[in-house]
Amino acid sequence: MLDFIAIAAVGLLVGVINGMAGGASVISFPVILATGLSPVSAAMTNAIGITPANFFALISIRHRVKEIFREYSNLIWISIAASIVGAFALTHVPVEVFEKIVPFLLLFATLSMLLKVKPKEGKNFQIKENIGIAASGFYCGYFGPGQGVMVIAVLARDARRKSADLNSAKNLIVGCTSIVSNFIYIFSGLVHWPYVIALLAGSTVGGTLGGRWATRMSPGFYKALVVITGLGASAWLFVKYLF
Repeated sequence: MLDFIAIAAVGLLVGVINGMAGGASVISFPVILATGLSPVSAAMTNAIGITPANFFALISIRHRVKEIFREYSNLIWISIAASIVGAFALTHVPVEVFEKIVPFLLLFATLSMLLKVKPKEGKNFQIKENIGIAASGFYCGYFGPGQGVMVIAVLARDARRKSADLNSAKNLIVGCTSIVSNFIYIFSGLVHWPYVIALLAGSTVGGTLGGRWATRMSPGFYKALVVITGLGASAWLFVKYLF
C-alpha cells in the first residue's frame, strides 16, 4: 500500500512537470526501478502510467486540439512509426543488454533538459526536422524518459512557430506516440499493472494541473528538480549495472 501511495505521489509530480514542459519521467523511472522490477519492465510500466498526463494537459486548450493535430499530423505519424520500431526493439532486447544501456539513456535524457535551442532554418530543414522527430519517436518506444524535451528541441528550430504553441504540440505528439508503443508493451507480459494504476492516478491529476500552470510558473524550478534527480539516478544505475 505504501508503494502504491508513493508511486501515485510521484505520478502527480511527474504529471505536473510533464504538462508544463516535459522530462519528468526521468524522476518516475528510477522510482519504479527501485521497487525491484527489471529495467525493461520498469520502462514499460513507467511509460504506460504517465501517458495520460500528456492528454490531460491539453484540456485547457481542448478547443484547439484538432487545429494543432492538423498542423503537426505529418510529424505525429512519423513519430508513431518510429516508436513502433523502438517498442519492438525493447520487447526483444535481452534484459542484460538493456541493463548496460539504461544508465546512458537516463543520463542522456537528463542532460537534454539543459539544451538551449536557437531557432534555425536552412537547406533541407524539413528533412532534418523529420529525422529529429523520428529519432525522438524511436527513443520513446525504446525507453521514453526525456522524449518531450527532445520534441520541444526539434520543434523550436522552426522560427515561424509560436513559443506558446510548442508545449501543446509536444503534448499531442508525445501522447499519440506513446499510445501506440504502449499498446505493444501490453502484450509483452512485462508490465506491472498495480504500479501502472498508481502512476495513472497521480499523473492524470498532475497533467491537468500542469497544462493549466504551463504559462504561470518559471521553468527554472522544475528543470532543476528533474536534472538533480536524473543525475543522481543515473549515478545509481551506473554503479548498479556497470561497476
